[in-house]
Amino acid sequence: MDVELVRHLGTVEIVVTMAMAWLVVITHHLLSRWSSTPGGRHAFTFELVLAACLSLWAVRLIVPDGDWFLVVRLVVFGGVPLVLFWRWLIIVRVWRTARRQRTKTHEEDPHE
Repeated sequence: MDVELVRHLGTVEIVVTMAMAWLVVITHHLLSRWSSTPGGRHAFTFELVLAACLSLWAVRLIVPDGDWFLVVRLVVFGGVPLVLFWRWLIIVRVWRTARRQRTKTHEEDPHE
């Protein structure tokens, strides 16, 4: 496998992962009441810290010596965007379910 190809694919994975992390943070902030519970505050803080760390990595993109790390990075970061997208779907589904329930009971949606 070409080392430069693996390096570029890993870089793309880091940037895509960073973008997905910020999509999760922004969506979570806009579509949920994350600050109202300890679990919500923890989840949001975790997401925010992850997005910040990934942003730093994307900006600096420090690559340690050794071609083995590039392959490991390619494999490890391959799953992270999928997990973040899955978490984003959960947040949107919960919001939609709550919105439908409020609509059925004729309550106002505080996010509109």
